[in-house]
Amino acid sequence: MNLYKKSTRIGWVILLILQTVILIGCDQYAELTNDPPEITTFTVPTEVEYGETVELRARVFDPEDDPLTYAWEATDGVLSGEAGPQVQWTAPELPPEEVVPPKIVTVYLYVRDGGEEDVHKMATITVFSKPYKIAQFFSGTYTLISKQVHGDPVAEIGILRLTPTTFTREIQPNPEAEEPGPTKFITGSHRFIEPFDDRSGTIHWFPTGSLNPEINTYTWDGRIFVIFYPETATSYFYEK
Repeated sequence: MNLYKKSTRIGWVILLILQTVILIGCDQYAELTNDPPEITTFTVPTEVEYGETVELRARVFDPEDDPLTYAWEATDGVLSGEAGPQVQWTAPELPPEEVVPPKIVTVYLYVRDGGEEDVHKMATITVFSKPYKIAQFFSGTYTLISKQVHGDPVAEIGILRLTPTTFTREIQPNPEAEEPGPTKFITGSHRFIEPFDDRSGTIHWFPTGSLNPEINTYTWDGRIFVIFYPETATSYFYEK
């Protein structure tokens, strides 16, 4: 009788061990045969202005229709909303008076379906300052082809050199005189003031050593860059 009971206990132990092995094997098989999810679309804007908020979206397909876990990361700016297939991202802020070059921010998405490995995608966003972007568009060297005061022509030769943040004016007044005056150089910084675009707007010029800007409006037709100073009714027609 004792031998029978002992054999029964041994049998139950073996059965439990076999069930455990089978269950572990099933889990391992399921894990080995589980196909990872696939990020089929990844919608991230290529350009965003400083401080702008945009939506980042993704579509993910999972062959087994498993519950999915999402994790978003960005190298700068602020992510908000629940971690799912879409979140909001706010680009880094820029102080109102600051004009800086564009910067690159990288966005990452990690998706896991319960397996040991996740799938991921990444994309880069160019964060730009609109004043700097427009200033880049106008950067270069311009030759003065005409100057007018109250609509009357004035004899003057000049060169205007622009970078995204600085300017240099090279001016020679009265070039037709027997003894033309000396060439003057004026340097400083400039800012494009909202509202503006690549066709028209307002510029504030800050000559070196001056805290008060010279204010003018500009127009651009693709060839001629016209600067107009309302205070003196003076127009400069430059060609790039």
